[in-house]
Amino acid sequence: MNKRGFTLIELIGVIVILALLTLIIVPNVVSYLQQGVSDSKEYQNESIILGAKNWASDNKDALPEDGNVINLQLTTLQNSGYIDKDIKDPETGEEIDGNSVCVVIANNGKKYTYEVQDCS
Repeated sequence: MNKRGFTLIELIGVIVILALLTLIIVPNVVSYLQQGVSDSKEYQNESIILGAKNWASDNKDALPEDGNVINLQLTTLQNSGYIDKDIKDPETGEEIDGNSVCVVIANNGKKYTYEVQDCS
């Protein structure tokens, strides 16, 4: 009996091994992709803050007094050339509306703090 091919048991064994490998690999890949999106969002916020700091160094007279804050719209930074005009949200891939994102610049005595927030 010179048979060619695989038996049903051998094929089921291969399918089971592939299923186990999939169960092990897929969750790790998904978590790496989610971490990449999170890191991309963080990097984007750091870039926006860097643009706001550059704006602040050129516009010192517009910075807030001690204990006050100002909201600097993303559109202002884009129109002034401090950051790119076409910024996309890493989570959705859609372009961010410059009027909906602000950098809050606060003066805490001797130090300015910068935080990216949704404009309200």
